[in-house]
Amino acid sequence: MNNTWEDISWETTEPKEWLVEYLARSGQEVTHHITALYGTSVDNIQTLLMNELRRTYVGVGEIEVTIIRMEEVGHEAQALVFSGSFTP
Repeated sequence: MNNTWEDISWETTEPKEWLVEYLARSGQEVTHHITALYGTSVDNIQTLLMNELRRTYVGVGEIEVTIIRMEEVGHEAQALVFSGSFTP
């Protein structure tokens, strides 16, 4: 039996923007981070986050990371939310 267009699941590998909010604890110091990463999947974003942590915390022995939020950024902007709030 041949698959029709409706039967095939098309997975896109196009990178998407993800927002990652996390806490990084190094010793007694806790730093709150929010970063935007571009990746194709949650696994890819986790790998990119590890690379960012390695660049940010060079030479630090142990880092405890707590992910607060990891979500794909939508592209639908709500212009009225900012109406009158600021001037560019």
